[in-house]
Amino acid sequence: MNGSFFIATCIKMAEPINVKKGQIGLANLGNTCYLNATLQCLRHVSDLTLFFHKNSDDWIHKTDDKDAILCKAYKDLVQGLWNGTPEEKRPVFLRPAGFVHHFRNSLKGTAVEHMIAPLPHDSHEALVFLLDQLHEGMKRKLNYQVMAPPDSPVYGALTAWKDQVAPQYSPIIDYFFGLMEVRVQCSGCSNTSKRYELFNMLKVGFPDFKAASLEDCIEDDFKVETIDEYSCDHCKPVRKPATISRKIWRLPHNLIVVVRRFNMNGTKCHAHLKAEVDQTFTKWFSPESQETSKKATYAIQSIVDHHGSSNGGHYTAQVKSPFTGLWNNYDDENVHQIMDGSKPVLGQSSYVLFYRRKSS
Repeated sequence: MNGSFFIATCIKMAEPINVKKGQIGLANLGNTCYLNATLQCLRHVSDLTLFFHKNSDDWIHKTDDKDAILCKAYKDLVQGLWNGTPEEKRPVFLRPAGFVHHFRNSLKGTAVEHMIAPLPHDSHEALVFLLDQLHEGMKRKLNYQVMAPPDSPVYGALTAWKDQVAPQYSPIIDYFFGLMEVRVQCSGCSNTSKRYELFNMLKVGFPDFKAASLEDCIEDDFKVETIDEYSCDHCKPVRKPATISRKIWRLPHNLIVVVRRFNMNGTKCHAHLKAEVDQTFTKWFSPESQETSKKATYAIQSIVDHHGSSNGGHYTAQVKSPFTGLWNNYDDENVHQIMDGSKPVLGQSSYVLFYRRKSS
């Protein structure tokens, strides 16, 4: 479904279309730029926003659990952002105080509890946590049947998908999760083991920490790795070297690509990222995969940018308008068009890229 049509439909907007619809900033409530940039990108994910306008009440758990409360807070925030239009009589930004309160409350007792403090934090880390909480607040068992025969080359992947998804399914799975094939081959006997892992983001780094294209970064991330002491079932108790290779089996409708810019030693990689607006991922797929996403083209819809050093800095978001097709920059309360609006600006600050599968 076309993104422009879908958002115009889900907010029941009257004609003529106001091209500024939804161009609402978010107030910085004290070092919350990392969260504001994340929210601006996430609420422009077309099918997710449609879901929170139309169907989320049927899915959000009717409990007082923190994840369910955060789901409701996100729904209210998204609806407020899309139902508002910048006009002379109303502010051009919202204060997300309620959402920030519930977000921080959800962090209590988790591995990322440090984000409760009103200090600068990592936008990627906030995104991982938010998606996880949205999933937790809606998950339920799903009746899922594998239709392929056991001797089919796709049976293993479909079974792995069922085993990992069916016990705790939510719409977040469909929107953001893919499947990765991981092969381990023993150098001693050439025996190969294979497993499948769910993922909701592709994380890539810069080869040699130098300027590179997104394709070069992905290629480097998918290169074959070697482990020295592999416990092979056929060669036990002797340990042998082995190779590990990863291939994509399935991509989601909305693909999130995270560029590794922050290093373990506390420094930041400022290398320039080059990327096409439209991208295919076919070359990194498993030859056995028959998924439709294998030959699909993905288009950039939004970008989280990080400006400055690893010790602080500032987050902003570049987002493509679903109404005009033009790109706008969201800098906390401020929203403005990027140059002529025809394309985003990629470079040293590009951090988290949101792609959407294009209609065939």
